[in-house]
Amino acid sequence: MMNTRKQLSANHTKLATLLSMTLLSACSGAGSAEQSPRPAHTQPARAAGVVETTFRATEIDIANPERGMYVWAADNLAAWTQEEADDQFAAGYRIVYAPVRLDAYVNAALPKDLLAGLSEGFAKARRAGLKVVPRFLYNYPASETEYRNAKDAPLSRVLAHIEQLKPVLTANKDVIAYLQAGFIGAWGEWHTSSNNLTATASRTRIRDALLGALPADRFLQLRYPAYLMEWAPQVPRWRDGSSASRIGVHNDCFMASSTDVGTYSDDAATRQRERGYVAALSSVAPFGGETCNPADEEAPTPRTDCADILREGRQFGLTYLNDSYYRDLFHERWEAQGCMAEVRRSMGYRFELTTLRHSAAVAAGQSGELTLAVRNSGWARAFNPRGVQLLLRHRATGAVVRIALASIDPRAWLPGSTSTVTASFVVPAGTPAGAYDVLLALPDGAASLAGDVRYSVRPANAEDAARSQGWDEKSGAFRAGTTLSIL
Repeated sequence: MMNTRKQLSANHTKLATLLSMTLLSACSGAGSAEQSPRPAHTQPARAAGVVETTFRATEIDIANPERGMYVWAADNLAAWTQEEADDQFAAGYRIVYAPVRLDAYVNAALPKDLLAGLSEGFAKARRAGLKVVPRFLYNYPASETEYRNAKDAPLSRVLAHIEQLKPVLTANKDVIAYLQAGFIGAWGEWHTSSNNLTATASRTRIRDALLGALPADRFLQLRYPAYLMEWAPQVPRWRDGSSASRIGVHNDCFMASSTDVGTYSDDAATRQRERGYVAALSSVAPFGGETCNPADEEAPTPRTDCADILREGRQFGLTYLNDSYYRDLFHERWEAQGCMAEVRRSMGYRFELTTLRHSAAVAAGQSGELTLAVRNSGWARAFNPRGVQLLLRHRATGAVVRIALASIDPRAWLPGSTSTVTASFVVPAGTPAGAYDVLLALPDGAASLAGDVRYSVRPANAEDAARSQGWDEKSGAFRAGTTLSIL
């Protein structure tokens, strides 16, 4: 055993030395690989013991989980059909908004059949390859009169309902992208409550109940920045353990007027502080929502041009947006002005592999290293847990070895920047010797979805047959065009 440890230590020292030598010559190696395409299956730039390659970005629109344009599951999640869910996935959507109507239970406990139906709604999303943004509602006004007279439930009933929903939310967190707070007031938007639920004490208790019912690695979203600033005057840090770091904003009148139809204060100075807060918060918690008809506001000044959405999409870290409303004033103008493609590909995260270096040869049962650089060209970070895997595919047999790179967290890849990460990996003992093609995968962080390639993130990189690089749909991974030999 002692001799084996000495041998492993020597191997690690030798590999570290070789990696350091490669880093010194990386720039010239990467340039050579990019300028001189090789026939398929030829090895990219190689220093002794190390393989290095580069990747080209693409501007194609890629449907990836938990981001992008969304549509409604249905007017009520209970009415959503599997056929509708499948069609939405086929149309390129990966996220759906799902209202859950509780109108009939403002004075009663939620029945078992409703909870079972809710679980089945989440199961439909899972079967379709979708993720859901739920909001629980006691009303859905269709007119200004209804809006002013909308009824919600008493505080005690709301808290009891949230407690009943907790097991369902926990069991189905894998397909919950984000949870909109709901419950309070008209449309569950936390205004015009018939039970005074917007009072500080009441809404704080509902906030705490929702955070307690929602698994800790999922985010809640509220409509009004003023409430968030009252709870946490300073913008929280990323995953700092506070309640505030788990709550983002859904702006349901994004860019519709100077106040976004009541989202922000009428007072200009206060409004500026609120907008600054939301912009800063978007690096900590998700921001999404929809545009709207500004007719309810006197003399509105909607911001409808491409310059507006491209500026504010980036400023507020826009992760998702309703694709169906309010198209006349917004989406159709973006299409006419020619920026819709950029808007679609920029929402949320957009990961571009830039360089990869890894050990050229590793003995079965021993460790190697890789260094990966990734640029996030999207407007936001990824907010929910996601894995990174090294896939090794035997060239002769096609057998695949999946190795989790647990030390790499894609949530740390910030928008507008390139992140470089280094990780050690161990080739499982007993792995057959031979040459293996290298692939990289970004599977869902939930064990229930990690094996479903529909939930894997496809990097925004170009196909390059000459360099054996491209998306492998069957494995949900990107072919790096490099080879690792297992000894």
